[in-house]
Amino acid sequence: MQFSGFAMAADSMVGIPFVHIGAKGTNRYGTARMDGFFSFAVAEGDTLIFTCIGFHPTTYVVPYGNEDNKISTIVSMNKTEVPLKEVIIYPWGDKGNFHNYFVRAKIPKTLQEIGEANTNRQLLAAIGQYLPADGTEVSERVLQYNAAQYYYYGEQAPQNIFNPLAWAEFIKALKNGDFKQKPAPTAPAPQQDY
Repeated sequence: MQFSGFAMAADSMVGIPFVHIGAKGTNRYGTARMDGFFSFAVAEGDTLIFTCIGFHPTTYVVPYGNEDNKISTIVSMNKTEVPLKEVIIYPWGDKGNFHNYFVRAKIPKTLQEIGEANTNRQLLAAIGQYLPADGTEVSERVLQYNAAQYYYYGEQAPQNIFNPLAWAEFIKALKNGDFKQKPAPTAPAPQQDY
């Protein structure tokens, strides 16, 4: 007869994937799908054993006297817990060596100095002036430009040539010498002595 149904966890009634179902004393077996559904041929009186890792094995005896040669059922399985001994892994051989390695650890001065030099704020600022913009900065600039364009959509944008405050700032900067060419600062190369 055709035996079908669902293998489900007893505590949550959620289908258990890939439950192995075997008929005791025979070579007939089946495997549940991902959702716990199974369907295969059995004989009346067969003892079926449902097994899955993480669950206690469950047995089901196929009843006699079924006239339509079909059986549908839900098999609930209880979770099992296998306690394992605690394992502690020490890279120092044993726990006693930890104190020695930790207290007497020598951090090379050169590596510390290299780290301090490579995280110097002035160095990073100088390098940042010459680096090309990354994708985030470029997209931010494009969005800002588009927002400015949309602000004046359908009308003429104001021109700063007619702004008296902009002219005053320009004349002040011209008197201060802000437009004289200055020598470009040279950025020291970061140290990479590994």
